Amino acid sequence: MYKIIAGLAIAFLLSLPFFQYGSYYNEKEIRLGMSGPFSGTLHSLGNELYTGANVYFRHVNENGGIYGRTFRIIKSDDKYEPKITAENAQILIKKDKVFALFGFVGTPTSKVALPIAMKYRVPYIGAFSGADFLRTTPRNPLVLNGRTSYTKEIEKLIEYFVDKKQYKKIAVFYQNDSYGRTGLKGVKKALRKRGMKLSVEGSYKRNTLSVGHALYEISQYSPEVVIMIGATKPSAEFIKRARNNPKTKNLQFGVISFVGSDMLIKVLKGNAKNIIFSQVVPSPWGSLSKEVMLYRKLMDKYYPKRDYSYVSLEGFFIAKMTTELFKRVGAKFTKEDFIDEMEKLYIQMRKSKKLDESKRICKCLNNVYLTRYDDDIFWDIDEKEKN
Repeated sequence: MYKIIAGLAIAFLLSLPFFQYGSYYNEKEIRLGMSGPFSGTLHSLGNELYTGANVYFRHVNENGGIYGRTFRIIKSDDKYEPKITAENAQILIKKDKVFALFGFVGTPTSKVALPIAMKYRVPYIGAFSGADFLRTTPRNPLVLNGRTSYTKEIEKLIEYFVDKKQYKKIAVFYQNDSYGRTGLKGVKKALRKRGMKLSVEGSYKRNTLSVGHALYEISQYSPEVVIMIGATKPSAEFIKRARNNPKTKNLQFGVISFVGSDMLIKVLKGNAKNIIFSQVVPSPWGSLSKEVMLYRKLMDKYYPKRDYSYVSLEGFFIAKMTTELFKRVGAKFTKEDFIDEMEKLYIQMRKSKKLDESKRICKCLNNVYLTRYDDDIFWDIDEKEKN
């Protein structure tokens, strides 16, 4: 009987892929699993984020890796569909044996992937989402974000349109899922803080261009500003139709970073009239920080035919942040050591946001930059409006 029980116990332990948290990490390669839209209407976001992360990891690998270990991103296409994301996360963890889930794109997709990461106690690093559930209090020890929240992006946009420009009638165009509803909630909260109410809202279904009903609903209330919580192509479709509608042709648009500002400009063929963009990283073109200059150098080296973008720069930053973790944890570490280091880095980055930008560990965490597109370039709002 004792042998039977012992055998069953051993079999159970072996069935848990990440049970041995106390054992040291001995592999020569650090595998990171990334699920994102590498095809479909949002393929640009997935590909740009991967490109930016990959240029930094290639740079690290060519310079000997971290304590001799190289990085590899194993990417899986989910077409921005949560059901596929959940399947991808399971495969990446159980079959590909990734050390961490990295750079997952989207809020509805992260919503299904995070519980899987928690089930297997796998770090969830640098998700391309500003959703609140990734920023809980107390902090989830398995989560490390490389960008600020949608709440802070929206607050910055409302501050600009309401406090600075004195607009009174604010509408929201949003994707009808957890991502869009998070943004809708954020706008209502920002307006309530100012003693205001939302004028009107309009939504569309994820992975479609069905924006006609949303435009009709919004046009009935004649708002002055529309805050856009959507994806690139549906947002562009809404803007194009609004500009051709007599009731909405003069609308102002506030666009959050998930939309992909430079990608939106391409779809709109450069017509950025009345659009303000919030960004979570500095300018990929104009910033003189050493980090961004290295990003441009590596993009020119590895992807000379690809344009710079805010999204690929974000990918670069989260790869740099991840590399910093592996540097700090040392050559000999357990998974629990790594998770502990995530907490330490998080605390340090929170403190460093008050420092001069040149001294910050990561330029992306807790930052929001408002920009407009003019003369074929994105300009910082404050800089542009001074001239």
